[in-house]
Amino acid sequence: MPLKTKRYNKLIILIAAIISASCSEIIEININDSHPQLVVEASIGRGEPAVVVLTRSVNLYHTGTFPPVSGALIIISDKEGNSEILTEINPGIYVSVNLTGKSGQTYFLTVESEEEIISSSGRIPEYVPVDTFRVVNSIYPGGGPPVLPNQTADFYEIYVTYTDPVDEQNYYRIVLTVNGKISGNNYVYDDRLTNGNQIENLLVVYNPELKPGDSISVEVQCISKSVYEYFKSMGGSSGGPGGSSSPANPYTNLQGAILGFFNPHTVERLHYIIP
Repeated sequence: MPLKTKRYNKLIILIAAIISASCSEIIEININDSHPQLVVEASIGRGEPAVVVLTRSVNLYHTGTFPPVSGALIIISDKEGNSEILTEINPGIYVSVNLTGKSGQTYFLTVESEEEIISSSGRIPEYVPVDTFRVVNSIYPGGGPPVLPNQTADFYEIYVTYTDPVDEQNYYRIVLTVNGKISGNNYVYDDRLTNGNQIENLLVVYNPELKPGDSISVEVQCISKSVYEYFKSMGGSSGGPGGSSSPANPYTNLQGAILGFFNPHTVERLHYIIP
C-alpha cells in the first residue's frame, strides 16, 4: 500500500527523513579523543535519490552541533554502470539528481574529503508493503481513550503491521516523526523469531502538548543486515545529525571511517493527523 513534484523540494523532504551492504565491523573509539572524525550518513531509497550528510564529530562534552563538511567529492554508482557525482545543495548535504534507487540493485558509494577516502556498498532489499497503520490515543499505553470528563490522554500508540516473506531473511527499520521532528529512538527489527508471519510493531509517543492538526508519521524501511546491526548497536541513544551517529562503539558498514553508515533501503511513508 505505497503512499516527481519538483525534484528539489522532494530532496529537501528526503533529507529530513534520513536521519543504509558490505561486512560490518565493530570499532573501538576513544570518546575523549578531541581529534574530529568524519561522519558519513548516507542512504538511497527505493525510487528516491541518494542523500549523503557529511559532518565532523566533536568532543563528547561539546554542546554545539556537528559542523558540516563541504567541498567533498561523493560518487554513487550501480552494477549497471550508472554513476553520478552528488550535488552539494546545502553545507554538508549532498544529493543525486538523476540516479534513484531500485529494489534488488547494488549501489557503491565513494566519499573523498581532503585526504580521506571512504567507501561502502549495499543492495536495496525487496519491498515489503505495510498491511495496516493505525494510531490510538490513550490515557496510558493499552488504556484506551478517556472515559471520565477530566481524564487526559497524552499517549499515542502507533501500530504498524506487515507480512514478513517466508523465504528470506528480512530486516526492518521504522523512522518515527512527530510534527516534523525525528525521534531519537532507533526502531529496528528482524524476523529471526517471526519469519513468514504477520508482524505488528508498536511504537508509543507520550506528548501532552500534541493538539488537533498535529501530525505523527512513520517511514518503514526494509534494510540490510549490516544496517540493522548499526542501528541496533546505537540502542535508543541519539548522537549526530538525525539522532543516528554516536561516539559509543558502533558498528559500521563503511570502509575508511569509524562513524556513520550507508543505507540502501525501501521506503513507505504513512501519516496521521490528530483530529
